[in-house]
Amino acid sequence: MAALTAGLARRPRYLVVLLPAFRLERCGYDADDVVALVDEVRNATRIVSSTPAGAEAGLRVGMTASEARALVPGVVLEPLDAPGEAEDRLALVRAFSALSDRVVSPWDDALALEISRTSRVFGGEAAVVAEARQLASELGHRFRLAVADAPLAALALAETIDGEVHVPPGGTAEALAELPIGALRPSRGLRDALRAVGITQIAQLAGLDAASVAGRYGPEGTRLHQIARGDAPRDRLDWREVDPEAPSVQATLSGATSTLQLHFVLPGLLVELSRKLSRRDQAVVRLQLVLRLEPRSTLGSLPGSDRVALTVRVGRPTRDPTLLERLVRRRLEGVRLSSPVEALILEAEEVVSELGWQPGLTQRSEAREPLPDLLARLADHLGDDALVAPVCVEAWRPEAAWRAERFPRASDGGELLGSREDALRAALASDDPVARQRAWEWALEAPRPTRLLARPERLDVRWEGGRPVAVHLARGWVAVERASEVERLSGEWWDPESAFDREYRVLRVAGRDLWMFAEHGRCWLHGWFD
Repeated sequence: MAALTAGLARRPRYLVVLLPAFRLERCGYDADDVVALVDEVRNATRIVSSTPAGAEAGLRVGMTASEARALVPGVVLEPLDAPGEAEDRLALVRAFSALSDRVVSPWDDALALEISRTSRVFGGEAAVVAEARQLASELGHRFRLAVADAPLAALALAETIDGEVHVPPGGTAEALAELPIGALRPSRGLRDALRAVGITQIAQLAGLDAASVAGRYGPEGTRLHQIARGDAPRDRLDWREVDPEAPSVQATLSGATSTLQLHFVLPGLLVELSRKLSRRDQAVVRLQLVLRLEPRSTLGSLPGSDRVALTVRVGRPTRDPTLLERLVRRRLEGVRLSSPVEALILEAEEVVSELGWQPGLTQRSEAREPLPDLLARLADHLGDDALVAPVCVEAWRPEAAWRAERFPRASDGGELLGSREDALRAALASDDPVARQRAWEWALEAPRPTRLLARPERLDVRWEGGRPVAVHLARGWVAVERASEVERLSGEWWDPESAFDREYRVLRVAGRDLWMFAEHGRCWLHGWFD
């Protein structure tokens, strides 16, 4: 019994957010409007989606526009905007990423969230459902919510049962039993085959022998049979975020017969790719190079023989076109073409956020020139005013505790700052509270972040027992691995507009340390200890 309970506890859990009118709500219509979305399908303008009110009026997917107008004379037919819909769907996925690190839109009208790993951060599955309810309401969509052991099971329950459905672990088969077989969205062929033998309810499918189902109805039937029995098969959802603007570039060629001819178009393509990465503040880790070949005779040709795909790995994340060109050229060496190349495609297959890297500034072992020479060269290229050094200022507010001064040159005859040890000894011997505060900060292992944000950014934090347990970053919710004790900073009480009273903590998240503070019931990200 204990082993069974432990197995149920480890079973993945899924929340499905059904948005039956999303495709038309994004166009400005309401779920109660009789509207249909149309597109060119099989040489005719056909309905591809409709609002719930339109479905009640008899509009069906696949119906032609003329049939729809004959059935409902006042129907509004909205043309499909596929790129705009894809962009809005991606924004929807990202909005619900605040509740889970695994969110996907596998159906046109629903989202699936795996909540097994994040529910404890919110205080349980019921709390996640409450957050999803609030978020969907704020976004202005009509919705239904369901939680179950399998995404498709949760979708079936959300579609057929009014109100929210929360199936306990292991209860999926019982919850699905009375639903029609169509709730599992079988293919038309499988649905007709099941109906031919009198199977119209999910409970009837669950009662069949597994071997017979596999032999007669194939992989699709086997998967639906497992869901019907509550066995929760491994989900087939692709949890990778699909970005319609993935960085890629392409050049059309006039029959290049040698890889050497490709070298002429590489520089321009890589500059364009670098610009796309720059706009997204990203650097590439792995490139995919695709050569699309002119089609040959189909006799004896193999599938995929009209293209050559190569992977180009990058040692350090970069978007430097010169470096990437050298790597791509090297990768093309030895490639033999079976027919002329008609197109060259470069895609950033794996990217990361650009953190920046300058050899010699942080790792002196990697320096290629003396530091004074490097500073002089930067000043020549960027100007004297662009090269500055941070200087401490006597102020309690962290973001006001420094100023930028011109970086000293050799002709200045000295350094802006004395040694740390001399300053520390002077501070300890002083009666000045500001100096003693500075001495205390210097004595800390990581007194202040190396990268202080120009303006604190709003930070969503989950708390348990007065301690932060998770923070919401760009990737979604991330668990807090370690949290320091509170450091309270306050001051400027004489000016009501600038007075502050903050409680700072250093949090370790995903292997990095961030500096955050709480003030007036809100939390803010103030810097990183990089």
